[in-house]
Amino acid sequence: MTSLIKSRGVSRRKFLSQASMAVACGAALSHRPLLADSAKRSFVEVETVYGRIRGLKEASLETFKGIPYAGSVSGVNRFKAAPPLQPWTGVREALKFGPPSIQTLLRPYFGVTEPMPAEDCLFLNVWTPRADGRKRPVMFYSHGGGFTNGSAGAAYQDGGNLARTWDVVVVATNHRLGLMGFLYLGVMSQEVVVIERGSAD
Repeated sequence: MTSLIKSRGVSRRKFLSQASMAVACGAALSHRPLLADSAKRSFVEVETVYGRIRGLKEASLETFKGIPYAGSVSGVNRFKAAPPLQPWTGVREALKFGPPSIQTLLRPYFGVTEPMPAEDCLFLNVWTPRADGRKRPVMFYSHGGGFTNGSAGAAYQDGGNLARTWDVVVVATNHRLGLMGFLYLGVMSQEVVVIERGSAD
């Protein structure tokens, strides 16, 4: 490669700068079909027991992202059981992932469209061929990560192909991790056993 660069009279610095520009252009062009596809998408609304939600509708898949499944677990609710979810009025957008739990790994681990980690992270994502009331098997998945890392919004967690191919509903959840999820500060009852020692005589 070096001899090829020299034979064409191109400096290493110029070669690297031009190569970088080519890679950037290629990446930009690779996103053009995605932008075209997004223009073809439409929305779908469904009623839940807590209120209406709006998701994305594609040719053979409907996706609902960032649906809360419990109340706030920050502030006074930190380290406690999650309070029940409160119903909402109007239509709640379910088009973007909810925040993952606070954890040790950095943002690049997650999807590019995912928010930064936050205490209030109890959200789920749903992929279904159609929200048509038909009874389908439901595959419920809580991501791994040793109880300290992970997210339902990571690229490899996407359940779209699974739902589309096998006519199932895929549900993936974010949940509290590490100390936020597993530190117990309640009073543990202990049974104290008293051993009485009798006299030798």
